[in-house]
Amino acid sequence: MSVATTVTLSGWRWRQHGKVDEKWHQCVHDKPTTEIFTDLIDAKVIPDPFIDENERLVQWVGEADWEYACDFQYEPDSGHSRQDLLFAGLDTVATVYLNDQDKILESTNMFHRHRIDVTGKLRRGLNTLRIVFKSALHYGRELEKKHGSYRAFSGENSRVHVRKAQYHYGWDWGPLLMTCGPCGEISLETYASTVENVFADAQVSEDLQTASMKISFDAILDRDVTADVTVTTPSGHIFRLSTALSLSAKDPRGSVSLEIHQPELWYPIGHGPQIFYLVDVAIVGPDQVPLHYVRKPVGIRRLRLVQQPLIDEPGTSFFIEINNKPVYSSGSNWIPGHSFLTSMTAKDYVSAVDLCVKGNQNMLRVWGGGIYEHDALYEECDRRGILVWQDFAFACAQYPCYPEFAATVKREAVDQVKRLRQYCSIVLYAGNNEDYQIAEMLNLTWDPEDHSGDWTNTDFPARTLYETHLPAVVTEYSPGVPYHPSSPWGGEGTTDRTVGDIHQWNVWHGSQEKYQLWDKLVGRFVSEFGMLGFPAAKSIRRFVTDPAQRYPQSSVLDLHNKADGAERRLALYVLENIRVNSLDLDSWIYATQLIQAECLGFAVRSCRRQWKGPGREYCAGQLVWQINDCWPVSSWAMVDFYGEKKMAYFMTMRDSAPLALGMSRSTPELKKLKSPPPQILAPPHDLAPKKNFIDVWAVNGTLKDFPVQIEVRLYDIATGALREERSMDIQTLLSNRTTELLEDLSVDDKTAVQAIMKDPQGGHVIARASDWPQPLKYVTLSASPDVTLSVLDGKLEIRTKVPVKGVVVSVADDRDVDFGDNGVDVFPDDVYTICAQGLAKDDKVEMRYYGLDF
Repeated sequence: MSVATTVTLSGWRWRQHGKVDEKWHQCVHDKPTTEIFTDLIDAKVIPDPFIDENERLVQWVGEADWEYACDFQYEPDSGHSRQDLLFAGLDTVATVYLNDQDKILESTNMFHRHRIDVTGKLRRGLNTLRIVFKSALHYGRELEKKHGSYRAFSGENSRVHVRKAQYHYGWDWGPLLMTCGPCGEISLETYASTVENVFADAQVSEDLQTASMKISFDAILDRDVTADVTVTTPSGHIFRLSTALSLSAKDPRGSVSLEIHQPELWYPIGHGPQIFYLVDVAIVGPDQVPLHYVRKPVGIRRLRLVQQPLIDEPGTSFFIEINNKPVYSSGSNWIPGHSFLTSMTAKDYVSAVDLCVKGNQNMLRVWGGGIYEHDALYEECDRRGILVWQDFAFACAQYPCYPEFAATVKREAVDQVKRLRQYCSIVLYAGNNEDYQIAEMLNLTWDPEDHSGDWTNTDFPARTLYETHLPAVVTEYSPGVPYHPSSPWGGEGTTDRTVGDIHQWNVWHGSQEKYQLWDKLVGRFVSEFGMLGFPAAKSIRRFVTDPAQRYPQSSVLDLHNKADGAERRLALYVLENIRVNSLDLDSWIYATQLIQAECLGFAVRSCRRQWKGPGREYCAGQLVWQINDCWPVSSWAMVDFYGEKKMAYFMTMRDSAPLALGMSRSTPELKKLKSPPPQILAPPHDLAPKKNFIDVWAVNGTLKDFPVQIEVRLYDIATGALREERSMDIQTLLSNRTTELLEDLSVDDKTAVQAIMKDPQGGHVIARASDWPQPLKYVTLSASPDVTLSVLDGKLEIRTKVPVKGVVVSVADDRDVDFGDNGVDVFPDDVYTICAQGLAKDDKVEMRYYGLDF
């Protein structure tokens, strides 16, 4: 016997399956994973579908069948009695042949993982693996004919039958590009004995003083062996749990338990350190020869989803608690980072999580219409302390639950939960995205009082998946993580703002409320909300190659905007709120990004304001839809496909900071309301004078009380004259909650207000907030604001004589400079400094702000 070896297969070649005289084409890369669209692009068989209107030209690819092959070497080892091929994922309808003699696997689920015993089937020397991928479109349509039609929103109805990433069928932000291929790594493992499914399940006591860790694992053995299990603490202490744990080839499962006193705990970012125990499992043969070894980093934390009655408000809370500390979740939704998943690298996932950290986000929701993400994403979330809300892979549809479908889903859930349960960052599983909302829209049979557990004979059969099968898998394989049947879910239907989570789309979708109503739309946890904005101009120049197509209403830009009614709704929100003197592309980009930023910023502030301390967790989190794009597009993303940050990214970054200020302007009548009125902003013919009042509050998201100095200044917008200034006594902001600072400060519609939070010790600025009359289109701005920009090495400074809104800076030559802030409001008597990594003092910096072109 000798130690197990693993070789990852690569060097793929491809061709269209079933096409007469079709030759093999070698992939230009030597990566272990690949897919047909990237290979066709590399071979110049098709144009890049991300560019111009090329998406229209490549639809035939998804209608065709394809095949892949690769060669690999195998030399028998007398110490290895077994050989397995491991498949991390095949997209999607795949038949696998070994040496064109043995059909070793048929798979129709992209999310299944496979271990195939090929002992005795390998040749000495060169072997060939060939995979035929049938069109998932045709496969789904055949299943639809057999099992019936179910309604899907986004993509064709047949997608609900196919266990493939649903966004490949097209979404309201993504293209229709039905790719296929060996999307997960395939490896050859040769061994006598091997270990798999190592799981360290740690249960922390309520007082956090002890942790019980049960370490379980499976093994594949050709004889009886012993297992050696050790645990190394973050501080370096080693627990050797067993040197002689006997494993039988007939029952090759092992488990040991450990009591840890004074455990070193993992915390989310901003709450404590991200530290890990190391769990090592090794199996050893009778002659003490090591056979296989697995190491797992394990973060230990006490996790609860707290849903309990609230003080002075109906319903219940909905917040994550880590190590007895309530966590306000400020973050975003994550869609797959690329339409072609094999184009993503580990570095891309690191960069994505870094965006969250720099944006003051502490949670990502991995959305159900994509995939169970690559390990690299979860590893980085563990390392950086970003919490993960993980949807199961169902979205926006009425799904079936016939026996074959239920069986493949249950196996999918087991495969993925067993893979994901090692990540301490995952704090919630949700059964799907918006499928109960779809059930309501379609008036499907859904009786919340029916707890039979089997609804397969109703017109909402997938409820059996969401409320029976999936929670059973989570309970068995990841018992410490809460399960939520859907998102949104809770209370009297999916729009109940007092229980569970909601998706608040009555701004943009739904009733298309004015975004100034966001404080009337808050729920206990808002897991989706958004506003659409154009990508950056430099990004548009990359995917629109014809300069004549670079205008807002061009056919190319319309194709790269998949949102329902996008042109109308963008125009609605822009023209209702701001002046637009030109419809040139740069002006429209600025206008849509300003509205997106204003909307999302007010939403974040409105939600965080309702985190008011123990028993008053009226809102416990908000997750922006969305942080990223999968291709170049106008969408709800805060960072476009090419990594350019929109104004909304910076606005929400400021409003989600550990120490932040918030302001809102309201009339006495509107302030009393709990829900949106029929109308919020008075039309021009309403002659009654408006009385406006400002509220100011502060958020302390840290775990310690914090003394601050607050200044509030009222400026005449047109002249810059300081009308009023209030300097409050030193305020102590209590930890992990919002503190109301000032209520009903009277202002008129010619006044902008700035609030500044300072450190009373050193006097430096900690946070700023500003408030302007609404809508901005009625505001009379200064004809000569006298805004000046000082460019220095690594930073720039902005000064102004009058209040200015939405100052955006950029380097003129499109050179990459990492601006630490942007899209800022600047006031007199306050120099706004922006750090800019890579900026040189001789760089030409361009500046734009609201009203510059008036």
